[in-house]
Amino acid sequence: MTPRHSTRLGIGLGLAPLVLSLGGCVEDREGITGTQSLAIELVAPADPGTVDQRLPDSARMVTVHVTAKDHDNEIDTSFNDPVRVYAQFLGTVTPDLNQMPLATIQMQNGVATNQEITLPFVYGPTTLWFDNGTGFGGDYEHGPIAGTSETLWYRDPWIADLQTPRDETAVDALSRTPLTDKQINVTESRYGARGRLVVTSVYAQGYTVADVQCADEQGTPPCTSQAYDHLLVFTFSAPRDQHGRLLEPGREIERITGGLSEFNGLTEVGFPRTYAAEGPDDAPALHPERMPAPALFDPAWFGPLSSPDGMINFERNESGPIEIRNAVVCQLDDEYATFKQWKLDPAGEGGDCSRKRNVLNIITAGSDFATDPATLVGRTLPSVVGILRPVNIGSFNVWIVYPRGGDDIVLQ
Repeated sequence: MTPRHSTRLGIGLGLAPLVLSLGGCVEDREGITGTQSLAIELVAPADPGTVDQRLPDSARMVTVHVTAKDHDNEIDTSFNDPVRVYAQFLGTVTPDLNQMPLATIQMQNGVATNQEITLPFVYGPTTLWFDNGTGFGGDYEHGPIAGTSETLWYRDPWIADLQTPRDETAVDALSRTPLTDKQINVTESRYGARGRLVVTSVYAQGYTVADVQCADEQGTPPCTSQAYDHLLVFTFSAPRDQHGRLLEPGREIERITGGLSEFNGLTEVGFPRTYAAEGPDDAPALHPERMPAPALFDPAWFGPLSSPDGMINFERNESGPIEIRNAVVCQLDDEYATFKQWKLDPAGEGGDCSRKRNVLNIITAGSDFATDPATLVGRTLPSVVGILRPVNIGSFNVWIVYPRGGDDIVLQ
């Protein structure tokens, strides 16, 4: 038997030429010196919260100590750069790194103490990001020296947080929300124990959900919704719950995750995961009686964005049910042939609506509404209910209503 030490010796001898050949390539370099990172000490709030104990919305003033650390983990007194501050939450940094930061801290001899930073509305686990980047826009250069705070725990966003624009009178109020491009996680109603998240419509590639407030904590109807309480979840194929079961109107939802985006003015959650509530024996929790009543359309909604009674009401009710009363069916035009959109004139004039901007587009294709719209031209319809969706591209605005079926349209 060959001794083990002989085997080792043989291997060692076999590697010796390689080791010797590599020895000639060794190069000694000076160690890395200077500032390596920024140490962030959270001073206030004293308690950053936990996953089970969230900070209140009002706790948005944060105080920190910032220290530049060198290669020996000591204070680098030579570091005097300005340091930028950003908030990292829901998967991305706010503002973008090439934009104006939340604050700029001037370091002096490697330290900056009791620095106060006012956060925007942030949601979920949040950290502060610090770096010494320079420039803005196309001139931005990333900062090689960086640091982060410990995690601050804020509540998860409500549907209204996803939908509400920063400024209802701003030019982008119909096409952008503050949380665009964030990875959202909706886990509760903004109405607390009386609130529910209820599916209001289902389509071939998605569904809409409403945040409603019921009469009591048991969910007793009626359940009502307010402005910005509605959301479209785009599922790419038939919407299903966490068990693969098809969703249907009236299903209650416990949690929605996904990426938030704007598609031609329509706020939607893409690449979603839907967790539906369950009843006894794991049966789907189905409560169509908790679906909210539709908002009553007012022709004043066609007014200017600057008016609280005007165009902003389309945004307030986006992806929610609305009801149009006593509107006249317009003549069919090329948009019906191309997009299956037939039009209603809420002013009650009807006729040729192709040159009118103040019309509502109706799409019933794919539903169980069996009446040919061509047979309705010129008629006044007592009531049409449907889910509101916009197409907003710059100053181009089209409002589309999707009735969920024949029961949503009263012909006489």
